[in-house]
Amino acid sequence: MKDTFISSEGRIGRVAYVVRLLLLAALTFAVTWLAIGYFNQWHDGNYSPLGPFVGIVVGVFCLMAGLMQLLKRLRDMGKPAYWTLLMLLPGVNILVLLYTAVAPSKG
Repeated sequence: MKDTFISSEGRIGRVAYVVRLLLLAALTFAVTWLAIGYFNQWHDGNYSPLGPFVGIVVGVFCLMAGLMQLLKRLRDMGKPAYWTLLMLLPGVNILVLLYTAVAPSKG
């Protein structure tokens, strides 16, 4: 089976997990920065709210793809999928991301 960003099937190692999360974050920041710069030039900045809006939309898609990577990583570590619910808790979500980035694989 081919491994994709938008699928939660399969397993993923530590290095691939961290690289994919960094790529998704970089994509979000780059698109937001470019969109803000682009829409601020239209009609003396009258369309400037569109830049952050585009960034938020891209960020939501990247967040969903990141959650799919988290599910793959949790499966690789032998942890249950409901651990993704911990991403809803502020502060705890950072600890979960750090744990999944450094914990060894089970399988």
